Amino acid sequence: MIHTLVKSRIGCLGIVGCPILENEIVHTVKRDEDVSRVYVIENEDSKNLLRKLRRSGAKARIHSIRQDELDTLSENGFNLLVLMKSMALHEDPQKLRKGVAEAVKVIGPKCRSVMLFYGLCGNAFKDTSEVENETGKTLTLLTDDEGRPVDDCIAAVLGGTDGYLRLLKRYPGVFYLTPGWAENWRELIHKMELTRGIKKDDLSMLRLLFEMTGYRKALKLDTGLGDQECFERQVDDFVREFNFEKATLEKEFITLDAVDHSYERAKKA
Repeated sequence: MIHTLVKSRIGCLGIVGCPILENEIVHTVKRDEDVSRVYVIENEDSKNLLRKLRRSGAKARIHSIRQDELDTLSENGFNLLVLMKSMALHEDPQKLRKGVAEAVKVIGPKCRSVMLFYGLCGNAFKDTSEVENETGKTLTLLTDDEGRPVDDCIAAVLGGTDGYLRLLKRYPGVFYLTPGWAENWRELIHKMELTRGIKKDDLSMLRLLFEMTGYRKALKLDTGLGDQECFERQVDDFVREFNFEKATLEKEFITLDAVDHSYERAKKA
């Protein structure tokens, strides 16, 4: 069920985001008609999000700004301030936590609260109270309908941990591909615990590893977000590289409720 967004006509909500969840951020911006402006801080990790936002048809005005221009933000209406972080941070949960905490400190002074487009991510965000105490800002993670943080970007589009467990029970030993994962698989594949230590771009070793561990199928998790034709090509690219069988997850497993209601909580804050 899509929840009704709480009306909030003034203030600024901060978002610290992971590139794997770009499509979910775009979905959130398009869905909330209260948003007047979206300010995205320029860095190497924001370029793709900016492109998607500008092509999305969102009613909000999209602005690209430098970090040293934060004092120029408009105080009229309800605005979003977005700072994207690198996928490389996922190699180490402590490094990820530190990088995101630094991002909160950058945008926090301009925001009433900050939403993290992250799950637990290897328990990097199991406890955010320390960051909240340091910054004086309320932080909102992606959570299920009971307020439990989702495990990762896969669980985020399954409604949370319960949905993830249902998926694992139904499809064990299968590689899961969301649009964000499929778009970035060549980089993300080396950040998995299973593939640690394998030389980057050594696909032959990865093929051998997947064969030894019993991976034979890639499961497409179609959230309906992003460029669908591009998603299909990227999934095909993945299965071709590893000679996997391709399958598509049943629609009833997919839900963006965790994204939607987590945003609502952040907005209320």
